[in-house]
Amino acid sequence: MISKKDKIAQTALKLFTEQGFKATTTKEIALKSGVAEGLIFYYFKDKTELLNHLIREFSFIGSMRKEMKELSEMDPIPALIQLGHLYFDFLSRNKSFLSFIWSPEMIQNKDINVKVIDLIHSMSQQINMHLTRASSGSVEKETIELAASMFLSTLLTHFLVGERAPVEFHLKSDDYIKNAVTLILKGLDISD
Repeated sequence: MISKKDKIAQTALKLFTEQGFKATTTKEIALKSGVAEGLIFYYFKDKTELLNHLIREFSFIGSMRKEMKELSEMDPIPALIQLGHLYFDFLSRNKSFLSFIWSPEMIQNKDINVKVIDLIHSMSQQINMHLTRASSGSVEKETIELAASMFLSTLLTHFLVGERAPVEFHLKSDDYIKNAVTLILKGLDISD
């Protein structure tokens, strides 16, 4: 059974996505959640704190803490492939959050931009770690960071294009992830 706090958060995300953050009131969130408005303020100081909670809860790294530990214990190449699958699954489960967090209203919010950039940086650090472990030789830090950025970008682009043109999009996610890992590692001169 879903907790009242989680129901409030899910309802807020739905309303923020549909109406925008500024246009959504705590009264509407309470009404749609089936709770008293005061309960929102019991869990969250204000609507901004509720928004910050959503960003933490729906972040890739935040939602994958257990999996990240397991990945760090795997061989690096299978770990990168598994990380790609986890990222695809995350994107599939959180489409409404992604639409909201990349909406013009949120892009214009400087505080949110800082938080989103921090989350992207955290994701890149995880990938950097696995790429560094996979490296048999010395690879410059900047090169590893670029490769991690390329890995995230290509997976996100593949996901987004697949959402737009699922029938025309022939390469399945599993094959795409494996190919992306192989190409990135070959680019780093790391043989798999």
